[in-house]
This record gives sequence, structure tokens and C-alpha cells, in this order.
Amino acid sequence: MSGESIRVLGECRRRGERLRAQGFGVDQIAAVLALDHQVSPLRLYRYVHGHTAAEVTSAHNVLDPAGTATLRVGRLYDYEGWPRTGRRPPARSLAIFARIYQTAARNLLTDEVYATYRPGDRELIDRAVHGRCDSTPYTTGMHQRPVPPPALSSSDGGVELLRAVRAEEADLKRRELLFEAAMVFGGVPAVPLLRHLSPHEQERLSNVARSGGRVDGSAMTAIEKVIARCRSLDDAVGPKSVLPVATAQRGVVADLLDRGSLMPATRDRLTRCYAELCQLTGWLHADLLEFAEGQRHFQDGISAAHAIGDPTLLAYLHTCASNAYRNEAKIGQALDHAFAATTWGRRSPSHAVRSVCAMDMARAFAMNGDTPSSEQMFASARQLAAAPRAQANPSYLYWWSPGAVDRSAADCLLTWGKLDDVIASVQRTLASRGLRNLDRAYAHLVHADALIARRDIREASLKIREAVTIATTHSSNRLVRRIQQSRARLRPWADNRHVRDLDEELRGLTTSSEERAPIDQGRSV
Repeated sequence: MSGESIRVLGECRRRGERLRAQGFGVDQIAAVLALDHQVSPLRLYRYVHGHTAAEVTSAHNVLDPAGTATLRVGRLYDYEGWPRTGRRPPARSLAIFARIYQTAARNLLTDEVYATYRPGDRELIDRAVHGRCDSTPYTTGMHQRPVPPPALSSSDGGVELLRAVRAEEADLKRRELLFEAAMVFGGVPAVPLLRHLSPHEQERLSNVARSGGRVDGSAMTAIEKVIARCRSLDDAVGPKSVLPVATAQRGVVADLLDRGSLMPATRDRLTRCYAELCQLTGWLHADLLEFAEGQRHFQDGISAAHAIGDPTLLAYLHTCASNAYRNEAKIGQALDHAFAATTWGRRSPSHAVRSVCAMDMARAFAMNGDTPSSEQMFASARQLAAAPRAQANPSYLYWWSPGAVDRSAADCLLTWGKLDDVIASVQRTLASRGLRNLDRAYAHLVHADALIARRDIREASLKIREAVTIATTHSSNRLVRRIQQSRARLRPWADNRHVRDLDEELRGLTTSSEERAPIDQGRSV
């Protein structure tokens, strides 16, 4: 570090300390320092804290969930120099920097640089918010001059939507189409989902939803594409940003079904879309611990699936309802829906849905203390999942595979008390390729519970901390509650150093619901 850099860093450190003593927050201090230092936001926030580049890289490598510890000082300077020099920082690193600097990752980028990230990366950046959010002006000194936060969001939803569309789409014609479609399908959260549609599909969606245009094959395909994108986004970032879009789309499809001029084939296809959207919104509500609302959506979906006589969709919806009841400790209702799912599954040509139903039944039996029946259904689920994938398997079961059966088995094995088998199953899961973050988090938590049963407190605490890291970038309230339940098992060791370190990680990690329920079974639908 040059003498000039040392001088600047020391000056910023002292200035920041004085401002903090007068009640300024991190973002307010950044706004003040920005008046005198024309540097990138990423470097500016390092100045706010007075950290050297070596200190930041060391902290980054400790917090990196990948555990690769590869960031070096030179690469940090590259990130801080972007876009004039160097290279653009990855979204994952920005989330870690936000944690170090106790701010929102979005504050570490200019609008122009933020617009260059892919939709999935922007979701990760938007989710990474740490520290106190400065939302009120502060006053200092004799002049009582307010210092506003650096970025205030507008209360005008149309303005926010326009900004989001501008960041997503450069072409003026496509920007207009995207804006119109997003207005119908949930506003700002819909923008990254609708962006993947062609201009013609965006136009058809807007016309059909707004002006009662004819529901043709292009409009149906666009609706189905958005449903698939919603599922993918839920996997990546969780339910909070997906639910408004899925709910708006469900309303649009319901309005289309109220028309009396639909051809029978089109009506059946729309009804199937409506049933799938009911399953999706029901799942999203349940993942936010809004179980009663989730069950209402599942029941609406079951009615729609009955209307078109779709046994595969009926089996899946009953499985979702069973899973939600199991998470509420309502084992009677869970078993009722599990038996209904199995009955409809027998009528389905899909091996995948029958495997899902069998696995759900295995979990319900395990929770009810019926180990022999649980083991029998688990064996059936594994055998059915091993069958070659066929056209009869619906697209919404894209996530189900023999590996998914193995992941789900860990929950049952834990209930059966087979701790060695639990650990072996989790190790296979974590070593598998393409594992979703949510599945990884649940695997760590099941592993932690097995280690707690063996009184290996140090390793159990470390596994829970792995899940906590994932929970900071995913909006699943069920995951947060599941983490809290694993921590509750560590109460006898509350004074243990590793448990105290875990408690530091857990500060601020809360759900938006106060509902309490037994151990979550992870993602089984």
C-alpha cells in the first residue's frame, strides 16, 4: 500500500469514527465520504470501516461458504477498480462483502454495473442485506444539516417498475412490451421472469390479460414458461420474490377461465395451468409458514385437477398438502392426504409421481412411529425413481430423481435412529453434482442432528452454521425455523464455545411468522 493510500485510509477511519459517535450509520457515512473520494462504491465502503485490503480479503475467505479461501489482495483491487479497470466482482462475493461492511450488497454497485448482472445474480445481490437499514436523516453539528441515505426507494410502484425494466432491457420497443407485461404479472418481481419471453409472447400475454384477446397457443406457451421460471427462481432465492408473480399469474388464469368462449382443449390446458399455479402458490405460502393459506390453495388446485381428471396432478397436490400438514405436526391430516396421493398415483402413468407419493408416505409413517411401513414405502420410492424417465413424467417433477430419494432418506433414517446411515446418506448428498442450495442446507441440518445425538457438539455447530450461511441468501422461513430447531437441541451445551459462536451467527436470523411446529422434513414436494 502506498503512502498516499495509507493516509487516505487513516483519514477515512478517523472521520468515520467521529461520524459514528454523532449517530451516523454506515450508509450515511458512505454518503459523506463520497463527497470527497471519487472511488467505486465497493472501495468506498472499505474506507467507511477503515479496513485494509488484506483485512477484507482475510474476512472474505473466512466467510466464503464455498470454503475455498481463494480471494487475494490483488483480486480485491481488481473488483474495486471495476468498471474502469480490473474485473467485475461476482454476485456471491458481493454478498460476502455486504456482510463484512454491514450494508446491502446493492449499495456496493452503481446502477450501471448492477444492470450488467444476470437476473439470478441480481436476485442474490438484492437479497444480501446486512446491518441496520438507514432510513431516516441524521443531524450533526451547529447547522443541524440532514444527511440522507445514499439511495431512497420511491413509493411510486410505476417508477420502480420503470427503473427495473430499464436495468433489464436496453431495446426501447422490448422495454415497452416488458413494462406492459410486468404491470399485469406482479410488478417489479415479474421483470426478470418475463424477460426470458420473446417480444411476441410478452405482447400476447399483455393483450390476453388486459384486453380480452384470444387465448391461443402462443399465449398458453408463455404462461407455461413463466410458471417454469417461477419454480426455478424459487429454487434459487426462495418464495418471497416469487409469490407476487405466481399469485398475479394465478389471478390472470382464473379470469381467462371465466370466459365462456374457450375451446374445450384450450380450457383444459388453462385449467391444468391453474391447478399447477395453485400447487406453486400453496407451496410458497407453506414455505413462508403460512400453512392455512397454503392449504386453501392446494384445495383449489385439487378441485381444478378433478375438473380435468388428471391423476398425476391430483397425486402431486395431495402430496403437497400432506407435506404441509406434516410440518404442522398434524399427522392425521398428513396421512389422509398421503393415502389419497398414493391412490391417485396408482392411476397415473408417471413413475416419478408414484415415487414422490411413496416417499411422502414413508416420511408420514416414520413421523407416526411406524418404522416397518416407513421402510417398505421408502424401498418402493427408490425402486420407482430408478425407472427410466418417460414422457408421462410431468415437467414440474424436474427435481425428482434417485438422488432426491437418497436425500429424503436421511430424514427417515434419523427418525429410525440409524445414525451411521444418516451420515453416509448426507455425505453422498453433499458430494453429488448440481445440488440446490436449499437441499444442501437441509442436508447439513440432518447431519447436525445426527451429530448432536452422538454428542459431537463442535461438528454439529459447524454444520448448522453452514445452513445459516445459505439461509442469508434464501427467503424460506421453513429453513430458518428448521435451523432454530436444530439449535434448540444444543441447549444442554449452551455454554460451549462452538455453540456461542453459532449464536453469534444466528443473531438477526428470524422468520416473519411466530408459528411453531415440529422438525421440518425439508423439500419433499
